[in-house]
Amino acid sequence: MKHIMYAEKTLMIGDEAADLAIEYAAVLANHGKADTVNLNAFDADGDTVVATLLLNSGTNIIAATSHNSLEAPDNSEAIAYIREKMLALNSPRFAMPRGSATDDAVDIDMDLEGFEK
Repeated sequence: MKHIMYAEKTLMIGDEAADLAIEYAAVLANHGKADTVNLNAFDADGDTVVATLLLNSGTNIIAATSHNSLEAPDNSEAIAYIREKMLALNSPRFAMPRGSATDDAVDIDMDLEGFEK
């Protein structure tokens, strides 16, 4: 479990979710983007909460280790979401032409009368 310090609040979440939140904030900042992530956590009083984090280039977030015997809250959905979004941001997108080389070429008849090179 790790402490996440965010917006003057301390939350306890699992190591993987904490590490991914930090990494995702950096990826978003590098791409000039923002996103929100919902994480299951324990607040400073030990209550179970759902924390919504706004992650962007201005995010101030810290993850610090802790030593306790609490079982980490389930953040499997948030972890899958973050991984999917980071992969999409970090993977190049390729454009594929429609049709195939055997398709008939499009004949465009443009009136270029009076046009000089």
